[in-house]
Amino acid sequence: MARSDALLPAALALALVLPVSTVAATDLHLLAACQKKIAGQGARFAQRVIKANLKCAEETVDCQVQCEEGVFGQPCDDQHTTNCCDPDDPNSNTAFKSCMDGAQAVCDQQNANVASFESQKKAAIIATCSKLTDEELCGSQTEGLNFLTLNAGCAALDPNYTCTLTNLVNCVGGPLEQQLLGQISAVLNPRLPDGIAAIKRQISGVPVARRVKQAVAAGKADLYQISGQAGDQIVARAKTADDTGTDQSTLHATLALLDSSFNVVPDTNVVTSGCPVANACGSGCPVFKRTLPDDGTFYVAVIGLADGACTGGKYRLTVISPNGSVPVLGNRDDVTPP
Repeated sequence: MARSDALLPAALALALVLPVSTVAATDLHLLAACQKKIAGQGARFAQRVIKANLKCAEETVDCQVQCEEGVFGQPCDDQHTTNCCDPDDPNSNTAFKSCMDGAQAVCDQQNANVASFESQKKAAIIATCSKLTDEELCGSQTEGLNFLTLNAGCAALDPNYTCTLTNLVNCVGGPLEQQLLGQISAVLNPRLPDGIAAIKRQISGVPVARRVKQAVAAGKADLYQISGQAGDQIVARAKTADDTGTDQSTLHATLALLDSSFNVVPDTNVVTSGCPVANACGSGCPVFKRTLPDDGTFYVAVIGLADGACTGGKYRLTVISPNGSVPVLGNRDDVTPP
């Protein structure tokens, strides 16, 4: 009898432990299955979206390159302003417009495909993860999936965001993931910002390139107004043009970023790269990439430097920004440099 009494607490303890262990194992299985589904569907979606973005880019860029190379007729310049081909304006040339209309149709189809991919992905994730509690999915107090760490990014996109399965899938699997995929697409095809500007299409995460053409005298500056928000990454570059009719530029250009009071924004690192048209003083073409420190109005200054044979000349300024801010010159043409 003493032996049976001694065994009773051990047997009772074992009986109490077994259901808990079984439940814990079941929970872990559900957590693992959910995480696997999120990762697997997300990876599949990423591959499909990047391919769709690049397909659109390939079609538009192919048309633009043909325009620049004279396939559709004389490219637009100071001597050719009618019936010429401007790669930034599909309406500038009938043949170019036809090509870009075809590219637009491809891009529209890719947009529809991405929407379908998104719906398929969300349905698959929700079907697998619907048995988890919000705490297991989103919280940090349990050994769950701990997607709480992504909530800040989701809240930045939607101030009313709260972490539930549906909201999480709509955010992490929706605009947040697409924004990152757009950035990857632009890395894989650097002309993607040019292409979407020409067909007026937005791809989440891909900044939009805007171009203007002008001339500046040596010792003077053109100030272009742009707008943006704190944290926006702005890329500006100035390229030379033929000033002499002999495929030579007479402009030595540099760039500066100014705030709304026309003060130079510090820590803007301007570097030089190759120029499409060599200039008379052997300098490169300027470019900078800068994160805006505040919301509001800024100015990109194109400055003509007095440098020997470089007496000023024509340029093409490209500004790449998340909102596609159009550089506006206004009455700030050939002003005293900052």
